[in-house]
Amino acid sequence: MNPEIVKNLFLEFDLYSAEECIKILLFRKNLVDTNYTIKLEDKFYDKGCSMKSQDLEYNKETKWIFDKLKDYISSSLNVEWLENPHAVFRQYSSGDYFYEHKDNVDKTGADPRYFTVTVQLNNSDEYIGGDVIVDRKNTVDRKIGSAAIWGSNIIHEVKNIDFGIRNSLIFFVSSKHINFNKKSVI
Repeated sequence: MNPEIVKNLFLEFDLYSAEECIKILLFRKNLVDTNYTIKLEDKFYDKGCSMKSQDLEYNKETKWIFDKLKDYISSSLNVEWLENPHAVFRQYSSGDYFYEHKDNVDKTGADPRYFTVTVQLNNSDEYIGGDVIVDRKNTVDRKIGSAAIWGSNIIHEVKNIDFGIRNSLIFFVSSKHINFNKKSVI
């Protein structure tokens, strides 16, 4: 598959069981307040998001989490993994959000990002709001364990959380993580 095609991809699938999601959440230990400046279509937002986040480190206890994602991506997109993707917990509480943005990194010298994967880690009846909207038209499945991939060129957002807490695990995949094989499964 051509890396430029992946940058415009949107795909949903089931990845982890509810029991696995509960185990994954046990690795959240040091969530910190997070805010990014957002630039989209010549608009700047100093406070482009509000959430708590924490990196998920790769180790012998978390290896299975990464392996399950990598196995799915390898077979679906026909890629070869060079190293593990960057994984981040995101926790959105009442009032938290992430404005429309793209995940393409356009800083000089930055590793070109291909796509993002989000995984729903808790039951959707534990919060109100917080829909993930991709390409201004696709609402990502809220079922625990479900996942979605979208390319780095696609606009997406997390709507305001009106009540409760939404937990997710995000994987960022860039050129240092994968090589594309000649033929694609998709």
